[in-house]
Amino acid sequence: MPERTQLNININRDLLKNLKKIALENNRKLVELINEILTNYIHDIKNDQTKYRSILDELDEVKNRISVLENSKK
Repeated sequence: MPERTQLNININRDLLKNLKKIALENNRKLVELINEILTNYIHDIKNDQTKYRSILDELDEVKNRISVLENSKK
């Protein structure tokens, strides 16, 4: 079993009600639902960062190619 750590936070009352409702509707524990939401959120952020890094790398490559073309015309 993974090591557990406790996190106490203050959240909007309606948000907590909605989270509890979703957990009940899906026959899940609230802690499981929140862990999944947070894990997915972090995973998505990491994927976005990787995607943006890749786009920036591609833009740098295009910039380098343009520079080489400009220098070859001189």
